[in-house]
Amino acid sequence: MRVALLCHYPDDETAPAGGVWAVGRNLAAGLTAAGAEVHVVRYVAVAGSGPARLATTGCPPLTVHTVEIPRSRRYPVRRLAAVPALAAALAEIRPDAVTAHESEYGLAALRSGFPTAVTIHGIPRREFWAFRTLRNRLDLAVTVWQDELLARRVRHIVAIADYVVAQYRGRTKAQFHRIDVPIGDVFFAAPERSPDPRTLLLVGGMNERKDPMTLLAALRLLVGEPDLADLELRIAGRVSETGFGARLRRTIADYGLAERVCFLGSLDQPALAQAYAASALTVLSSRQETSPAVLMEAMAARRPVVATDVGGVREIVEHGGSGLVVPPGDPPALAAAIAEVLRRPDSGAAMGQRGRALAEARYRRARVGRQYLELLQRLAESQDDRTF
Repeated sequence: MRVALLCHYPDDETAPAGGVWAVGRNLAAGLTAAGAEVHVVRYVAVAGSGPARLATTGCPPLTVHTVEIPRSRRYPVRRLAAVPALAAALAEIRPDAVTAHESEYGLAALRSGFPTAVTIHGIPRREFWAFRTLRNRLDLAVTVWQDELLARRVRHIVAIADYVVAQYRGRTKAQFHRIDVPIGDVFFAAPERSPDPRTLLLVGGMNERKDPMTLLAALRLLVGEPDLADLELRIAGRVSETGFGARLRRTIADYGLAERVCFLGSLDQPALAQAYAASALTVLSSRQETSPAVLMEAMAARRPVVATDVGGVREIVEHGGSGLVVPPGDPPALAAAIAEVLRRPDSGAAMGQRGRALAEARYRRARVGRQYLELLQRLAESQDDRTF
């Protein structure tokens, strides 16, 4: 079966550490393992001006088609320009069915007329309000508009969490198909090791939505306890030198935590797998999430997690089983949960083993790839689902 996978897609198997980019790479691997001929279709910004161009690399079973859009067009405008260019690429490929990820890719797939299932990875209108800065909201405004348009037109939505179904049920007539996010095999491959017993790991690009400020406030409470005074927080992800990144560094200094916070930078997947294994637990302090792969990856690496109760987090974390879930924006509650895991290492180890079992059962990319392929085969066989 010829499948078009419309998504952000990294060139390197090992990078990036997370997000929808990693989903694209993992799903491509899962679909090819399931026997599909996969055509990845993505768009990237390039230097120069003029119309979009199409470049193709690779060969069956995995071919990558890249729509190159001049960087002279600002990010929100590039999202708009990508839709017709991606649809034109699909017309050349002529797939049997399409799996599209993110709203501009979904709109392009629907415009092309081929049988399509669109996967929702984020809730744009929720993310819009999770940011306070005007620039972030302006960038997200186009995404929100495209998402609303997509919800009205799409017939099949892949929901990576029941939370997605709850958010979209009243806004669309689409049929929902529940399939989990695939994560890299590298997170299952890391050998068992004893973690650094006083080390916390926070993963992701630092911004308002990830709310590291709440975690810093919790850390300040924790290091005031005699038995946790040597606690260290490691941050794996991009941190800007200006804007929110500068605010983050000032807060660390103001809280007297400069010696307690270590910036690891953006890690590739093998390095991130090692970071999970080296840490006593992974913390997610976000104000808004959908189905964060960070938690799945940590669980695959046999590490307990402490996460805020946002989006589909409770669908991933078995509270009291594979980790603990706390209210968002509550430093004392977050500190108490972290302390509970650190002070009971045997319980933490048991949570890690339980998390590994849950990850094995749900997030292996070969398993997820088979589920997607089965869905796309059904859509390709159903003439009623064609939009042309």
